[in-house]
Amino acid sequence: MNKPRRLGVLSFLTTACTLLTSVRAGSSSSSSGLAPYYQNGSYDWMNSATNIAMKVEGCIWSTSDDNEDLGCMEDSSQDGTTYWYQMAMCRRAQVAYSVYASTSGSSSCSSSNFVGTFVTQDGLPEFAYILSQYDQNSPIGKDDAEDLPYCEAGNNGYYLSVGCASDGTFTIDNFSDAYCLERVSTYDYLSNVNSIFKKYFNSCYGIFDSQNDQYVKYSTAGALISYGKSCTSLDSPLCISNDRIDKVSSQVKFGGLQSATHTISNFNIANKAKYAMGTLCLIGSLFMFLGILFTNRRKRRAMMHRKLRAAKRERARRSSSKGRSSSSRNTSSRSRSGARSSSSRSRSRARPRKDDESGVFA
Repeated sequence: MNKPRRLGVLSFLTTACTLLTSVRAGSSSSSSGLAPYYQNGSYDWMNSATNIAMKVEGCIWSTSDDNEDLGCMEDSSQDGTTYWYQMAMCRRAQVAYSVYASTSGSSSCSSSNFVGTFVTQDGLPEFAYILSQYDQNSPIGKDDAEDLPYCEAGNNGYYLSVGCASDGTFTIDNFSDAYCLERVSTYDYLSNVNSIFKKYFNSCYGIFDSQNDQYVKYSTAGALISYGKSCTSLDSPLCISNDRIDKVSSQVKFGGLQSATHTISNFNIANKAKYAMGTLCLIGSLFMFLGILFTNRRKRRAMMHRKLRAAKRERARRSSSKGRSSSSRNTSSRSRSGARSSSSRSRSRARPRKDDESGVFA
């Protein structure tokens, strides 16, 4: 298999696996439109409402948005305390309120207009501040809540913070730790704040009217709901589940077990098919990788053998050249020694001999 063909097959496998992944991701997405991307589901009813009202349900101990003014330490206790994992879900006393929206008539807190229960994220000060800023006739102002303690040092080594009583009213409680995680007792019952809630907010209180408010986004309803989050009966008995939560919850109840089982069964069959195709893609990619690996290995072996043969030829050539040079040197040395011996013999013949006895040269 040549290189272009291998690259083509590898590209095909990559494209097929990418398409399979996108199909799997698309099939698992929710069919309820934009619902998963909104924390309170207000997009589907707020813009069409002409009147919006609320009714305060009471105080619940719920998570905050890590506001340091509430004594939360931005997802960590920052001093090595054993409760660091609880600081990631910092809980404070929050205001729970149910919202009712209608498209005609006046504000009404009837069950037919109910859209959900919401809860603040910055406690009682947030609720009082929003109402005082957006509602000129608000019975509660920021002065009624801004001086309340949130995890501040109190008497006898305790820490004071706004808390919730068992009946849903607001209190100031004693806590044994600096992060207000361990409640000890009640310090004050906040009768003035609770009386305001009981008198004005426990009944239907209008927070948007299309005749007086031009845009719902900039009304009291828009501010409260945009800063709040959904609350259900799973969070607190004071919260009321809406239709969307009831539909989801019905799947886990015994009455809806059969439909839920059928849905799960279909989901499992589709997932098995997708996992099988994904496994085939993985096996194909593995074989492709091994084929490329062994092909390159054969090429490397052939190249190594060529290099070895070339090295042997080079060594043979060098040895033969060395043999020729040594024989030529031997021949030239023999010729030079023969020439020297012949010249010496010729000189000995030419030299006159002297007669020892007569003293005359021959």
